[in-house]
Amino acid sequence: HEKLFPNATWFRVFVGGFLLYETSGLMGRTPVTATTAVAVVNGHELSYRDYLARIQSEIQNAQQREGRTLSQDDTRRIENAVFDQMVSEVLLQDEYRRRGIFVTDDEVREFARYAPPPWITGAPELQTDGRFDPEKYQRLLASPQARQSGLLLQLEAYYRGEIPREKLLDQIASGAYASDEELWRAWR
Repeated sequence: HEKLFPNATWFRVFVGGFLLYETSGLMGRTPVTATTAVAVVNGHELSYRDYLARIQSEIQNAQQREGRTLSQDDTRRIENAVFDQMVSEVLLQDEYRRRGIFVTDDEVREFARYAPPPWITGAPELQTDGRFDPEKYQRLLASPQARQSGLLLQLEAYYRGEIPREKLLDQIASGAYASDEELWRAWR
């Protein structure tokens, strides 16, 4: 879609801003409240309260990461990214429902045990000789500290988002097949 819309980012910003302006009551029709919809995607309302909370959270995370106050451009980029992410989440949830994709508790436990996310594998306290140590990770999962610190809840939330994406990708990719001739032609 970049060829059709070379300024797709600006187009998205314009449409997102227009939707916010039109649906938020900024035109004076209705007051902006916590329940005001920022947008409606496939019949799902994205609330102004949720939108603002996520923006504030992302701004705080970015300021802590960068150790500085963000510029207006940085803030605007975060606002646009949060809006895009919220829309994507609704569209993905609809697609999961349409395709019958769901996640079981056993799948979450299995992934958490044997496929730790990148933010875990890179944690210095789980390293031995500069490499991720699965035994340390298993001990951490079994420890009371994992529950008390909220690690288990973080892992569950992470996998409840990641596992459906993997299943969707598997469903989409399973129908993709290229013959040897097509691969050879593409390689040449």
